[in-house]
Amino acid sequence: MNYKLVFISLLLLPTLAFAQFDDSESEAAMDPKDDLSNELTETTTEKPDEQPFEKADVSKEDISRLAQAKKSKNEAAIVKAAAEILSKDPNHLLALNTLGIFYFESKKYGISKILFERALRTSKQEPALYNNLAIVFLAEGDLPLAMDYFKKSIAAKSDYKIGATNLSSIYLEYGDFKRAIAPLEDGYKATRSDLRRGDSSAIEIANNYAVALMGIGENDKAKGIYENIYEANVRNPIPYLNYAILLVEVQKKKKDAFRVISKLKFMTEDKEILRRVDELEKKLE
Repeated sequence: MNYKLVFISLLLLPTLAFAQFDDSESEAAMDPKDDLSNELTETTTEKPDEQPFEKADVSKEDISRLAQAKKSKNEAAIVKAAAEILSKDPNHLLALNTLGIFYFESKKYGISKILFERALRTSKQEPALYNNLAIVFLAEGDLPLAMDYFKKSIAAKSDYKIGATNLSSIYLEYGDFKRAIAPLEDGYKATRSDLRRGDSSAIEIANNYAVALMGIGENDKAKGIYENIYEANVRNPIPYLNYAILLVEVQKKKKDAFRVISKLKFMTEDKEILRRVDELEKKLE
């Protein structure tokens, strides 16, 4: 390709695609039969290396304190709130995941990895944990292991959109468009209906899928996806820029290109995007 596309990478801070567990959902899941971490802990045959204990119930107040501590970004507060939960349930998914992400963002990768691996021992089918471990491995410079764990996140749940987006972002980073297609196609099918709601993950997957399709010459199919994004009236300028590049430099469709560029110009103040828009407009003259 002689043109430069922009794909949305979720692998670099500050837009790191860690999988979070929603606090409000956790509060609503205090019934043991609905609580993901409780359910997985009770069904596992693997025992933690600890003295026998009687597990106490984790309360809504415990979850609320952890949520407030997470917002404060104060290490002492986060550790205290998480420790209170883990003293009652040493395998609590939300507490371990929250600590793991906090220590990753503090660049304490070793501690972060230990916490995610601890959670994974009793939650082996939770795709978020494989995804988050993959990001730690990536930060440590182990790309093959990171990719292996992103694949494991998708294997655990075939329509897991965060893992699919992250894996495909790596493939796109290295220009391996053919390998990027499969996880993106699955992710796009699972999230297409979320485009109109402005769901950021759905937009990112759709954009990256279209970029991969262009990379293998499936330009008409890519155009269809970009048109879906256009009709959904999303507010992210990057898909519109890529759509304009496709229309101007590949398909030479001036009328459609003017339509997309006109919308894009009033959507962003980003100087680099506007510079590229100006270059595209000159090619239409």
